[in-house]
Amino acid sequence: MSVPQRAQSPARTRPALLQAPLYVFDLPPALASSLVVRAADDEAPATAASPAPSSAPSTVAPVAGSVGAPACSLCPGCSSFRSVAEQRSHVRSLWHRFNLVLRQHAARGAKGTLEPVSHAQLEQMCASLERPDDDEEDMDELSALLQQLDVREDTGDDEAARTIKSVNDALRSPLVWYETPSQAPTVLEQTQLGLYRDVLLAAAGGSAAADSARMPSLDVLAAPRVEVRPGTHGWAGKRVQGTHQVSRTMQMQVLDGAGLVPWLSPDEVAASDDDGSSSSSATATSEDDEDPVASPPAPIPPLRLWTFIMMGGGYFAVATIALNVHSPPLSERARARGTKPTRSVLMLAHKTFQRYTTRRKQGGAQSMQDASGRHAKSAGANLRRYGEAQLKADIHALLDRRAWRELIQHSEHVWVRTSMRAAHGVLWHWPGHATSPLDEKQASGTLSHIPIATQRPTLSEIVRVFWELTRVKVAHLSSAELAAQDEAHRDAIARALRQNAAQQMPKAPPPPPKTPQVKKDERAARQRARLERLVAMVRKGRLDALTQWLARHEAMLGEDAGAVPPAYEDAAPIDRPLPAWWRAAEARGASQAPMNLLQVAAAADQVEILHYLLVERRANPTLPLGRDDGAHRTAYDLCGSKSARAVFRRLMAEQPDWYRWDEMGPGGARVPSALTADMEEAQASKARSRRAAMREKMRERDAKVEADTAAKEAAAKAAAPATTPAAAAPKSGPQRLGGSSGSAPDASLSEEMQRRIEREKRARAAEARMLRK
Repeated sequence: MSVPQRAQSPARTRPALLQAPLYVFDLPPALASSLVVRAADDEAPATAASPAPSSAPSTVAPVAGSVGAPACSLCPGCSSFRSVAEQRSHVRSLWHRFNLVLRQHAARGAKGTLEPVSHAQLEQMCASLERPDDDEEDMDELSALLQQLDVREDTGDDEAARTIKSVNDALRSPLVWYETPSQAPTVLEQTQLGLYRDVLLAAAGGSAAADSARMPSLDVLAAPRVEVRPGTHGWAGKRVQGTHQVSRTMQMQVLDGAGLVPWLSPDEVAASDDDGSSSSSATATSEDDEDPVASPPAPIPPLRLWTFIMMGGGYFAVATIALNVHSPPLSERARARGTKPTRSVLMLAHKTFQRYTTRRKQGGAQSMQDASGRHAKSAGANLRRYGEAQLKADIHALLDRRAWRELIQHSEHVWVRTSMRAAHGVLWHWPGHATSPLDEKQASGTLSHIPIATQRPTLSEIVRVFWELTRVKVAHLSSAELAAQDEAHRDAIARALRQNAAQQMPKAPPPPPKTPQVKKDERAARQRARLERLVAMVRKGRLDALTQWLARHEAMLGEDAGAVPPAYEDAAPIDRPLPAWWRAAEARGASQAPMNLLQVAAAADQVEILHYLLVERRANPTLPLGRDDGAHRTAYDLCGSKSARAVFRRLMAEQPDWYRWDEMGPGGARVPSALTADMEEAQASKARSRRAAMREKMRERDAKVEADTAAKEAAAKAAAPATTPAAAAPKSGPQRLGGSSGSAPDASLSEEMQRRIEREKRARAAEARMLRK
């Protein structure tokens, strides 16, 4: 059902019944007896007499459950349905179930299946059946029809019915809308009144989550008024602190009912809150009632109780509220002055507390963070874990009290706002042998989740939720607006059913992907690029890329090879010659180009590629270089480095039986000699000895040069005169630090350092002469 959108009230005077907000459990009797559901027969109350349908669109406006439904797409000749009930009846009929079996039989690809039949064809088939005089069940008729057609029965009527029901439930409104027909005692023109569907079901004693084909009568909302004055029975009648602002919209008050019920002790309930939201001390007595009432105190009628429990983010709030309206009788003076009686509801008990369990601006309990694998070890995380444990212990201790157990037991319904994961083990299903008072409510179906969005669990939020659920919603829509909304709702149901039917139908196999038509020039260009990348990989020594290329495109080797020597005719895939266009391009700057990958790797001196091709891929080293090569050169002849040639020689020593390694004619690898490990070690030792001898010779030469230099210097000193010249006369000018300007700059250096400097000078001079030449 589409929710009627609230519109502005008409310009005419508002009816007297709507001057104040309507409370669900205190509807005027004249109005309650005049309201009828804007629904089909399947949602009409069983006890309320529905008025005769009128042809005027203003009095008959189909809504959820009463709107028409599209025709059945399975049964030929089926027209659209006037209501969902008629559609459900068709789904359960023999006609629909028979066609459904035929469709399922065809979906399995069986041969000889028939097309769905019309209703007239089905009647003819049923008339031709041979059966006894007494009528049989529809299922027996279906079995007989299927047996006559040799079709195996696989009915899906229950699934189809569940599909239609789930679609209707998902699209229907949470509100049930009522109106007053024109022949009712009280008529509200162009006015619709909405009540929460869950509230009606909860007031009737059923589960708010249960599916009820027929909405209960409004008689289930009747609740006797409480006319006890404050001060009677030891009851103070104080207002509950913190609920005045949220109660202003209902023009009602919330009074503390502690002390009103004889079996409820205020001490056991512990109504004072840890967060300071305790009951206010201001009484709700009216100043117009100063005259004493001589009549004895009125008895307390049976109270209808609801319990609200909200938990989340470390906050917990619980309250038990009486649905009965408290309206004490007015005095004669107040009635004479036309004073309206005050209305209020009684909150018998409430409790709120909070623990630190959630990190600020992050959300989610610490236990959820730990369960996800992110087990924090900070001080804040430990505090949050401690807070969760304390919150759980506090809730268990509170709900395990006798007073709260009795309150929950006497409650007609319990409304809960929390997640199922967080509530498990905290609100119900306690560990150990202790039982929660909510287990019985959950088992009996009188516990459900609050059907509206809520905020932080506090006492004022519980009161706001209570007023939202129990306030009658009022809308003023014309007949045209209602018809437009009903049409939109019908379209939404039809669209959802078509989408569901499309999902249930067997999907056709997807068509094979079309291969794009590639031109020959593009294909040749692509192959050229691939071959050029292959040669670049081999020449650069990229072994990993080469192995991946061969795993994907090895079959390309040997294409467009042109004229090749006879030895390549039976060659393995890895030995197949490269394309002729590549060999021609390579031969422009040389006498001959390599024929295969092994020869390319040998010419590039790539040791790792050579080892991979010879050992792992078993490339043939005896294949010739070209067709007209008289010397029969092979891959070994193309090696330009000793390390590349050592690969062939080493493999000749390890695997002498693989090929004719040492033969120089056709069929031979032209490897002159093998290279064993001992030979390599001897060569390495010989090279080490040669390098040591060269280093020793260099040291001897340096020592001889130093000795000659020292001898020359000593001879020069001996030839110098023994007497030293006379000291020069001191100059008359100023003397500078560091001696005279004519002194040698290296006079303070040692003889060894002076010789090194001299050698460097001679070396630089010799280098300069070589550069000039």
